[in-house]
Amino acid sequence: MRLPNEKINEIARVIDIVDIISYYIPVKKRGKSFVAVCPFHPDKNPSLHISPEKQVYHCFACKASGNVFRFVQDYEKISFQDAVLKLAERAGIQININANNKVVSDDISKLYDINKLAAKYFHKNLLDLKGSEKEFISGYLKKRGLSKNGITNFGLGYASRGWNNLLSYFLDDGTFSADDILAAGLVKSKEKGKYYDTFRGRLVFPIFNESDKVVGFGARKLYEDDEVEGKYINTQETKVYQKRQILYGLNLSKDSIRKNDFVIIVEGYFDVISLAQNNILNVVASSGTALTPEQVHLLSRYTKNIILIFDSDSAGIKAAKAGLQIILEAGLDLNIVSLPEGEDPDSFIRNKGKNEFIHLLNTKKSIINFISDIYVKENRLNTPEEKTEFVKEIISYIARIPDKLKRTFYIKEITKKFGLYESDMRDELDSAIARFKKENFPKSDLVLPAVKNDIKDKVKEFQKIPKDEIELLEIFINGNSEALEYLEYNLETDFITDKTVRKIVFKFLDGLMNEGKIEVKNIMNGHNDDKYEMILSRLSVHKYDLSEYEKLDKNSLIYHAGNQGNDYLKKTKDLLKKMRIKQIEKEIIEIKKNGGDPNIIVEKKREILEIKKSDK
Repeated sequence: MRLPNEKINEIARVIDIVDIISYYIPVKKRGKSFVAVCPFHPDKNPSLHISPEKQVYHCFACKASGNVFRFVQDYEKISFQDAVLKLAERAGIQININANNKVVSDDISKLYDINKLAAKYFHKNLLDLKGSEKEFISGYLKKRGLSKNGITNFGLGYASRGWNNLLSYFLDDGTFSADDILAAGLVKSKEKGKYYDTFRGRLVFPIFNESDKVVGFGARKLYEDDEVEGKYINTQETKVYQKRQILYGLNLSKDSIRKNDFVIIVEGYFDVISLAQNNILNVVASSGTALTPEQVHLLSRYTKNIILIFDSDSAGIKAAKAGLQIILEAGLDLNIVSLPEGEDPDSFIRNKGKNEFIHLLNTKKSIINFISDIYVKENRLNTPEEKTEFVKEIISYIARIPDKLKRTFYIKEITKKFGLYESDMRDELDSAIARFKKENFPKSDLVLPAVKNDIKDKVKEFQKIPKDEIELLEIFINGNSEALEYLEYNLETDFITDKTVRKIVFKFLDGLMNEGKIEVKNIMNGHNDDKYEMILSRLSVHKYDLSEYEKLDKNSLIYHAGNQGNDYLKKTKDLLKKMRIKQIEKEIIEIKKNGGDPNIIVEKKREILEIKKSDK
């Protein structure tokens, strides 16, 4: 069945192509765009360029091109419809289609709607507090150093002390049933048909996924007489909230992580908020749970560089060791920061300030120094037995690193630090790697995407397109409003000779007339035409060091982009005049070829002279 265009466009608005591609392959920022090693051919250097502005990608080597739907479709070898449904689920707008081809509601969309409404309710509760309750809560927030901006940016809220305040709010609204609220984990049930609020008398932290959808809540105890549950409680796991797959604060920090090319991992909500209030934004929290492979994989989309901050007590050290194993296995670069006794990132930055925290970050340690410092602190590096235990532990971590060269450098560092023989270390490492693989790597069923071998054909297809028509598309894609308005009212599509270009131009004109704008990502949807998508992506993604196959005309708009402050309107007028003249010249050739009337030829030549004189 055909998926409605409005739903496809809605998904495209919510989904970011950089986020999606970085889910599958490592992506790095370069200028205004992003680059990656192309997964569709054996690529050694980053040939895949991604435009976050246009939401398209193009490989300058193999010519793989498209929007976010096409990337998922080609990478996973699935249909366009399956790619749309997959991305819709990721965006929180999973869609089902009934027999009449109508979009119907589903459980996942309902959960997102319930969570969004609950987050607004809790936040309004916090803002509307009165009397002694306001005085008590305000005092707590002040004590924790929470600013108005911090409260607003992270959407903090308050759950009143009553047993069914939230439930009553939802039932009064009438949109959702008590069973719906139960499914979202916001109420609990002692017996069938009787419900009570999950969160009561607590500071509430909405938990967002990376697409800014509220998936669940964490809540901190405020009243000492609340002895029933722990200091922090969370929403139960639901279809949209699996704790091991969520990192608190990632929705707000992902741009800063990419920009700084490293991420700081902390433990709690307050740690993230306090650092953000001090303009340290590239921070996420594991929300009190041990770091999971899913969370590390999530981070690897944005950076390879991890700084793990942990409390210096025994529980903190244990959590750090568990986390660093997972980070090393993912092939990421890891450093560890130890906090002073009794401090967490929240208390440290509030007590010492931003500059001291930055200084603390600069004391970060490698895995070897981190583990050796623990042994030294515990006075466990005195005997041969203790040193042997230390070396074996270090090597057990190194064995998890997938990069063979990186493992070699770590081994050299150990041998130098402790005066050991490198050959002995290598033997121990080989044994540790064998044990690790046996325990952790069952046979994989991963199938890599097929390599595309039609590069030269794609280049030839692109080169066959008349330069004037390429330049026309460049104006549609990159031109200003004056140029686009001029094209809308003056372009004669009969001048266009390439069928694919004509098809694209009709789509552009349709967008201008009906929506007043051009959305490149949207006009790609549903087209299984490689040439169509290759042209659009190639012209939407700028790359100035072009391959030998694609040396652009020096009059090209792309060639001059960013260098001359393009006068798009003038270029548009000149281009249409040139295309009109070429068309008339072709007509003259045909008239001569068929022995036509010479007077018509004279009229045609006079028309060319008039066009050349014209300013229009």
